[in-house]
Amino acid sequence: MEEFAGRTAIVTGAGSGMGKAFALRWGAEGMNVVIGDIQQDALDTTAAELSAAGVPVAALRTDVSKLADIEALADAAEERFGKIHLVNNNAGVEGYLDGPIWEATAKDWDWTLSVNLMSVIYGIRTFVPRMIAHGEPGHVVNTCSMTSVIAATNMYGICKHAILAMTEVLAQDLQRAGANIGATGLCPGIIATNLFHGSRNRPAALTNESGAMSTSGASIRETMHAALSKGMPPSEVAGLLVTAVRENKQYLLTDHEWDTRIIARHEAIMAGAVGPANTGALDAEGVR
Repeated sequence: MEEFAGRTAIVTGAGSGMGKAFALRWGAEGMNVVIGDIQQDALDTTAAELSAAGVPVAALRTDVSKLADIEALADAAEERFGKIHLVNNNAGVEGYLDGPIWEATAKDWDWTLSVNLMSVIYGIRTFVPRMIAHGEPGHVVNTCSMTSVIAATNMYGICKHAILAMTEVLAQDLQRAGANIGATGLCPGIIATNLFHGSRNRPAALTNESGAMSTSGASIRETMHAALSKGMPPSEVAGLLVTAVRENKQYLLTDHEWDTRIIARHEAIMAGAVGPANTGALDAEGVR
């Protein structure tokens, strides 16, 4: 997808951070912009900024953990602007950080996976068939993380590894289908966002009975929030993303600060290989 003007972009998690920056940048590129976020006041602020800039915009409060909400966002986009061309499956939360993984409750898993992982699954299921149907150039951007290419350390990392794998499968399936649609796994590093304050929107139904996060979890969140506040501006990520979509890049890593950890993970994986070397190539189905 090389041309953006006059086409339609959807961005989830558009109330703040990278989602807001993406929405503003796609608008600056001449696109119609459809935005969703679970936090109504933040969503309204982004919509107002887009409108003030002369961008055609539609906004709908969206709980990305619910398939019906994502379908409603797609319906609203098509009703207002017609065809959907570009999708940023971007919304996410920091998730469970309150102890070892075996202490996570069912509600911790439900909250973290539903927002971070199921939202992307629902986005692909909802938007891609509509994009294929109209046949025009399109692109899907799934927000992964640098944590998706290093050794995972928490539940958030588990989700992001899965999203990157899903993006790889999506790219292959689109190619096999001959679809005029690209896919990018966006792997941001330290970016100035409110990611680690995601618990502010945790629904009551998925909150543990104690209601309070652990002391260690609260400390991790505040430490990481402070670190992120010094990171790359989201607008800079948006600029990188425009180029990646135009060039149909399957992966976008925002910097080289994580290179050592990326290499260390893959070296550790290769160190686990046993048996004689085999140079036989595997095809796409894993058959020699």
